[in-house]
Amino acid sequence: MTGLPQALSALSRLLLRLVLVAAALVLVASLIAALALLALGWALRAAWARLTGRPVTPWVNRFDLGQQFGNVMRRAPGAAVHHPAATDITDVEVREVHDTPAANDPHAPRLPQR
Repeated sequence: MTGLPQALSALSRLLLRLVLVAAALVLVASLIAALALLALGWALRAAWARLTGRPVTPWVNRFDLGQQFGNVMRRAPGAAVHHPAATDITDVEVREVHDTPAANDPHAPRLPQR
């Protein structure tokens, strides 16, 4: 009876390897097909540009991080912060600011100087 379990074990290992190889081949084939479609689209676009007399321009996705940050901040719900005018502020008492021990600590984290 020792021959049958060994044969089934070897057969299951072979079947598992075949399934994994087939899955890898499907993945590679799909990536090649996607790349071929992208190349075909680019070639058609370039041919159309040449046919119409326009320059062939590359596909570029440009973005400015500062502009994107500004767009997000403008769309944020709390972005419109009301800053009161100097005439809106009343009942302010001037007081002296004293140094704290943390301000004199050389190991305290500091903001970089501008």
